[in-house]
Amino acid sequence: MQMPFILALCLLAIGPRDAHSAPAQDCHAVSREACAIAHGLGRGINLGNMLDAPREGDWGVRLEPRFIELATRHFQTVRLPVRWSNHAAPTADARIDEAFARRVDGVVDALLARGVRVILNVHHYMQLTGGPLHPGEFAVDPAVLEERLVNLWRQIAWRHRDRPPQLLFELLNEPHGTLEGERWNRLAARLLAAVRASNPTRVVLIGPGDWSHPRALPALRLPPDAYLIVAIHSYDPFEFTHQGVTWRANPFPTGTRCCDEAQRAQVVQALDAALRWNRANGVPVHLGEFGAYRAGDLASRAAYARLVRDEAERRGIGWAWWEWASDFSGVYDPARKVWVEPLRRALLD
Repeated sequence: MQMPFILALCLLAIGPRDAHSAPAQDCHAVSREACAIAHGLGRGINLGNMLDAPREGDWGVRLEPRFIELATRHFQTVRLPVRWSNHAAPTADARIDEAFARRVDGVVDALLARGVRVILNVHHYMQLTGGPLHPGEFAVDPAVLEERLVNLWRQIAWRHRDRPPQLLFELLNEPHGTLEGERWNRLAARLLAAVRASNPTRVVLIGPGDWSHPRALPALRLPPDAYLIVAIHSYDPFEFTHQGVTWRANPFPTGTRCCDEAQRAQVVQALDAALRWNRANGVPVHLGEFGAYRAGDLASRAAYARLVRDEAERRGIGWAWWEWASDFSGVYDPARKVWVEPLRRALLD
């Protein structure tokens, strides 16, 4: 049968298993190359709130070369969120600003040169999902919203067509709101076709709706394609991870600690749902975001980080912490130029 054969090839590609290894995810619906990449994603970090701000630096941090050097020394995968939509023409062709594209190219190439896998995405296309625009973000004619995204991916994919397979594409961060269900399924198929025109075997990540939470996986209808990974995000328990955030209409009160039995159960339920979906569908999953806002006490945030890390690894799911050096539990303090040690230890020791 094909399933055991592909799984065996994947395990050979991964190499010897260490004490942190877990049973491989089911890969019967994808190629052995995609399977091997999925199982090699390992421990990752998001370089967030930099290139995904309306303009780099708007959110208090810029992507410095030292960040690349430090992050790639310790993490196997770097997820690179990019707000392409605010650096492209407002028309349907979405011609990307060349200076911005070269900036992203430079970061991608610097990361790849350090030997890590890179997940390059489209992040914060707010108007497409019906959310309020961020300060500094411009609106476009609603009639061209989807076509712009298709054309963004045509350009992104073409620019990176010769990069090695260690570069992965993620079609859209956290589809939600007005971009749910069949609307997202149809658009995702169009986006993937745009990528495949120039990158026929590049591994592509597609997340479900509902902010890519595993509970939305049953509604995700993937196009037939052998080079896919499904992106999932989980910030459970939400009242803990999002306590004190300033952008919620009704902020959660601060002072919530982590992690009691009920909170642990929420983490486990989300990851178990993802693993059940994987076993049923044969497409590997990747936990592209989890994290806790800085308003929570540091000891609890570290306990949460270690809990999710351990539970994901127990299920053979690679992960990427949100995030590197900004206010949503950055693992590195850019002002003091030091690691936030409780978080670093929780994620890496």
